[in-house]
Amino acid sequence: MRFSLQTASLRQLVLLSFFLALIPLAVLLWQSHKALTGLSQHAVEEAEASVASVRRAENMQNLVVDIERAVRQHAVVKTDALARVARTYLDNYRSVLSEVCHNVGQPQLCQQQQYQLQLLLDNFSGLSSSELEPLVQQFRLQQQQLTQKIWLLLEQNLQQQQQYAEQSQQQLAWQTVALVLLTLLLVMWASGRIAAPVRKLDKMIRAIGQQHQFPDEKLTGPRELTELGEQLRWLSSRLQQLEALRLILLRHASHELKTPLSSIREGCALLSEQLLGPLNARQLEVVGLLNGSANRLSVLTEQLLDYNRLLQQAKPEPEWHSPQQLFSECFNDHALSLQQRGQQVELSCELTAIYTDSTLFRRILDNLINNAQAYGSQDSPVWVKLYQREHQLLLDVANNGNPIPTALREKLFEPFQRGTTPRFDSVQGSGLGLSIVADCARLLGGHADIVDVIYADVCIRVRLPLLEEKPV
Repeated sequence: MRFSLQTASLRQLVLLSFFLALIPLAVLLWQSHKALTGLSQHAVEEAEASVASVRRAENMQNLVVDIERAVRQHAVVKTDALARVARTYLDNYRSVLSEVCHNVGQPQLCQQQQYQLQLLLDNFSGLSSSELEPLVQQFRLQQQQLTQKIWLLLEQNLQQQQQYAEQSQQQLAWQTVALVLLTLLLVMWASGRIAAPVRKLDKMIRAIGQQHQFPDEKLTGPRELTELGEQLRWLSSRLQQLEALRLILLRHASHELKTPLSSIREGCALLSEQLLGPLNARQLEVVGLLNGSANRLSVLTEQLLDYNRLLQQAKPEPEWHSPQQLFSECFNDHALSLQQRGQQVELSCELTAIYTDSTLFRRILDNLINNAQAYGSQDSPVWVKLYQREHQLLLDVANNGNPIPTALREKLFEPFQRGTTPRFDSVQGSGLGLSIVADCARLLGGHADIVDVIYADVCIRVRLPLLEEKPV
């Protein structure tokens, strides 16, 4: 089966990445072993050669002493035995000298010593002690020079060995750096082969979650990630279809409900006013119940329409507005419902102008005031605060009443979710109020949450970013 990076599985790609990353490391280990082995062999060879040179030098020194003693004894006592001993020492010195001259590489000095050796070998038997002394001294002096040359050669070999070790170490260091860089490049390439499709998958998931345009480019990479990308593409298409059907259902259902509701409310009004004939008490009570149910259904329909319009608004249109004017218009719209429950609004506004979308901001205010009026205690104030903290615009709407459990706070911002606390007004909630607040805050680039404050039992805080535009 032919292996291809385009069709490889994630496991195969990971194993290939590890294998490629290990190749430079294996080469580095082999080079290190080779360099250390060569350095060790070179050190052993130099050490053996140095020991041999030192031994030969010591042997030559000892032979020179023996030769001096033998030729001097022969000069005093001329016997054949002493002559044979002296010649033996001289012959041994000749063999050692040839080995030393072969290794030292000093031809002139070796020739002089060989000449002096031959001169001493030919003439020692016939010379007296006084005549022999200059030859022996010259022979000893040249031997000392030869020994110095040997030691100098040993020092030079030691320096060369040190230089060789330094060069090997430097070469190994450069090879290590090069192979480590190569390993890093291979690791980066392999991680890029895996990270790139993962980033594209993250982009796809974010596009699905934020309802943005799904990327058109096809995902390339490991087989599992490619298949996951195609499944996300199918999921995005399916969600778009469901979203379109949901919007169509909301739009048609809401509009279709408004016409019969209007007719029902008009009929209930005619019956309540007894324009079609007198009604007894029980009939009037039934008509009142019908009228209240029709009003409640009308409010729920308006909330659905408002939620539908919010979903269709793709981009806010911010402008500079006076927060006092927005608050005043909102409070006037809710004045009657607030008065019925004896609630008063305590406003604290620290800003003179805000740069925001007035429609979205009013929806936030309307739903928060309606929520505080419906769930707040009788004859209790509703606190509204608008202020700035660092780079955020904070809007707090608080009221007294039953505190909201911490476990339910995030859930209440989801569509069609209602808390366990009953409303104090005559309208049954649809569970869209706080969801509309959260969606409006999200469209404005912020978010909403429920916080604890010391002056109220319940506080809903909307955090909005401060934009950089300046008022004209």
